[in-house]
This record gives sequence, C-alpha cells and structure tokens, in this order.
Amino acid sequence: MSLIIQIQTIAYTFLFGIVISLLFNLLYKILFTKKIIINFITNFLFMFIMSSLYFYYLLIVNDGVIHIYLLFIFLISFFLYNRIFRKIRWVG
Repeated sequence: MSLIIQIQTIAYTFLFGIVISLLFNLLYKILFTKKIIINFITNFLFMFIMSSLYFYYLLIVNDGVIHIYLLFIFLISFFLYNRIFRKIRWVG
C-alpha cells in the first residue's frame, strides 16, 4: 500500500469517526428509547449502516485491508469529538 493511500485512509478514518460521533449525538434520542426491542433494532441498524459505509470505502481504496492503527485513529477521533463537543447532545 502506498503512502498516499495510507494518508487518505487515515484522514478518512479520522473524519468518519467524527461523523459517526456527530450522528450518534444527533440521533441519541432515537437510538436510545425505553423500549428494549426498538432500542436494539435502531442501534443495530445504525451500526450496520455506518460500518458498511466504512468498509465499502476501505474496499475501494485499499482492497479492504484493515490495520490496527485505523481502529486507534477511529477511536481517538470519536472520543475527541465527544470530549470537545459533548454539550451538543440534544436530550430534551
């Protein structure tokens, strides 16, 4: 894998972590309800759709190769967004 493809993949992973965190915060009220079945279905669909989009991109760019540093970058961007913008969660 060339350096340019690695940089693109790292940048996409970082941005995708931020986007997932943003969508998670925006859809918090829908994803977490008091009904267990609806809660399970919405969370499953959200994660299935988001992970499918991410792996589809990886399949196109670098033949679906997943490196451990991509997981770390994703987690860092997810938690960084939540740490900086934690007051955005509209629960009301």
